[in-house]
Amino acid sequence: MTHTLWYTRCPAPTAASVAIRQGWLEEAFAPDGIAVRSISESPDPDTRLAHYSHDHPALFRFGGYVPPLQAMARGVDLRIIGLNWHDRVAGFHALPDHPLAAAAPCAPQALRGARIGLPIRRQDRTDWWRATVLAGIEHLLAVSGLTRDDITVVPIEIDRAYFDDATAGPETRASLWGSRSQFAVQREEVAALYKGEVDVIYSDAALAAILCATTGAVPVLRLRGHEDDSEAGFGHPIVLTVSAPLLAERPDLVDRWMAQLLRAPDWVRGHVGDARRIFANDTGLPEALLEQGYSARLFDQVDVSLAPERIALLRRKQDHLLAHGFLDRGCDLDAMIDQGPLTRCRQALVA
Repeated sequence: MTHTLWYTRCPAPTAASVAIRQGWLEEAFAPDGIAVRSISESPDPDTRLAHYSHDHPALFRFGGYVPPLQAMARGVDLRIIGLNWHDRVAGFHALPDHPLAAAAPCAPQALRGARIGLPIRRQDRTDWWRATVLAGIEHLLAVSGLTRDDITVVPIEIDRAYFDDATAGPETRASLWGSRSQFAVQREEVAALYKGEVDVIYSDAALAAILCATTGAVPVLRLRGHEDDSEAGFGHPIVLTVSAPLLAERPDLVDRWMAQLLRAPDWVRGHVGDARRIFANDTGLPEALLEQGYSARLFDQVDVSLAPERIALLRRKQDHLLAHGFLDRGCDLDAMIDQGPLTRCRQALVA
């Protein structure tokens, strides 16, 4: 019998942020005596590491695409039951006294000859930020017509692990990834900028807002990745996963979980001020910086779907990870995606 359901989420503005902070999940399961807890509350390091490994038997995760794709490639039995795609500010940034900053915004070809930093976490098996930066560099080459010979990719080796900056403790509904972790992600990359070892670094979303606010960095080249524009291939899917055994044994619990997330879009549109505070909290940003990392459409992008274009984007991300050695093998995403919970909950809403 399931007595506790666990969750984790990345520092992104999603329906999970709303459902967790509003207490909807706890309320939904309390009548059955089922506790709902964040893995950040667990004293067990292995439970907290499930944010990346996905190997907990009663875990829901709503976050970046790299960890679940890596977990599936390692044979972890999980299912993708939803995707989100929100606009995020993304691009390459230089310090304000750099010549590229003076010419900003630049055409993509202006980065010919630039030294671009590539962070490499030596202690992390799941180096999600390196994968993200590499995707940004590849998109730069695709939209500019430049080749890898036209730029210099400078490795920035980092011994600090992501979990060194995680937050764990008894706080209810907390996230592993608070302000401390967000402000720390690009620490070594910023140092490389100040030392003159690189000309530009990639940044996006909340990290870009933090970078610009703390260093005065200038976005010399913006990369668009909105779901409804011509460069949508650069988007970043946020993936909702659940352990496959839980879904197989208790689909009713998974449906109940999904139903709480589907409440979020309407609530957000009617409570923009409250939603702003929730999203700022979960992304580690001051409220005033939220729109520096995300677009003004943020409050209309809290949906959960398995739309074909989102699945196609996830396939492209898997191909990218395979090409760069982040995955030992690819997975049959069609087999890993389960439309059941979303379909049943939508039908229930219509009824």
